[in-house]
Amino acid sequence: MVANTLAEVDHFVPVEPTKEPLDYADLETLDFSSYDKGPEARKELAAQLRQAMKTHGFFVIENHGISEEDIMRQVDIGHTIFNRTPQEEKDRLKADILGKGEYPGFKPRGHWKSGGKPDRIENFNVNRNMRAHEQPKALEPYRAEIQTIVDTVHRDILGKILRLFVIALEIADEDFFVKLFNYDKHDESWARWMQYYADNDDKADATGDSSLWLGGHQDLSALSLLFSQPMASLQVRDYEDDAQWKYVRHVSGAIIVNAGEIMMWWTGNYFKAAVHRVIQPPSDQRGHNRSGFFYFAVPNDDVVINTLLEESPVLRAHVKQKWFPDGEAPTSKEWCNNRIRVTGQKALFQNQDAKSTEKQKIGTVMTTWYR
Repeated sequence: MVANTLAEVDHFVPVEPTKEPLDYADLETLDFSSYDKGPEARKELAAQLRQAMKTHGFFVIENHGISEEDIMRQVDIGHTIFNRTPQEEKDRLKADILGKGEYPGFKPRGHWKSGGKPDRIENFNVNRNMRAHEQPKALEPYRAEIQTIVDTVHRDILGKILRLFVIALEIADEDFFVKLFNYDKHDESWARWMQYYADNDDKADATGDSSLWLGGHQDLSALSLLFSQPMASLQVRDYEDDAQWKYVRHVSGAIIVNAGEIMMWWTGNYFKAAVHRVIQPPSDQRGHNRSGFFYFAVPNDDVVINTLLEESPVLRAHVKQKWFPDGEAPTSKEWCNNRIRVTGQKALFQNQDAKSTEKQKIGTVMTTWYR
């Protein structure tokens, strides 16, 4: 994908992998080099996916078709956009998070509250239709590259993942989910460049709320795709022991995929929405920023999201009723806009008790935050 002549970037230097012994989650790894080897190969991948979705809600994809060089190029492009966009332009192109509940544009540091403190995370987000919003001048030399990788992620990689979900759920129409994520229709799916800024005053103890960079949560998306990065700060909560957090291991060139609340609703919690958080890294990685590239996928705006009991015999065998009563299931757009507006705006866990979760009602939906 990377051409011979490319616009210059400000190179982001990632931290070296940690040498500390950490407790890593045992995640399924799907090798997409076998995807096109026939129906039996895809059934094997779908079996791995089913296992992942019933345990952590996380899995790893290798050999997905985007080179590690192209991934690092996108990290550099995001780093460049952050560096070269003046604050005045960032303010003008700030995402309308509290108004429309949309992410395209810049999210400044301090908008979210993690552990009761303003976050240290800066985001820049684009819809796959980049013409729908004004873009910063610093993006323009890279527009074609960004569009190419976003198209590849949505049309090819996401499409393959969605077809594996169909196989895992034994839905008759192999394009059932693909049709709900129609590339040519509008939805709130977004590509994100995210930069966490280190604080040299971080406490040495990385176990308490003071170490949180992003509090425990389930994503609002159906699926979230993170291009793996070397900083050991992403943790997933074990569903079999909800007091235990485990690290997600860095796999060079891989995509870390997790299911969000939409997939949980579609499957009536038969497939888990991953509970995860970001904490300050181990001691040999502190003092460094964390920069990454992501794609968050949600269905087209008008898709009503509820448990697929009519479509999936697997769900009929394991799920007793739909997630939402009749008439209360949200559309994709309603849910996304409502959830984006409120995320990080409520001060959570103010009472220092043993409670590890806190619920919040958003429209007709009850969501859960995690300590």
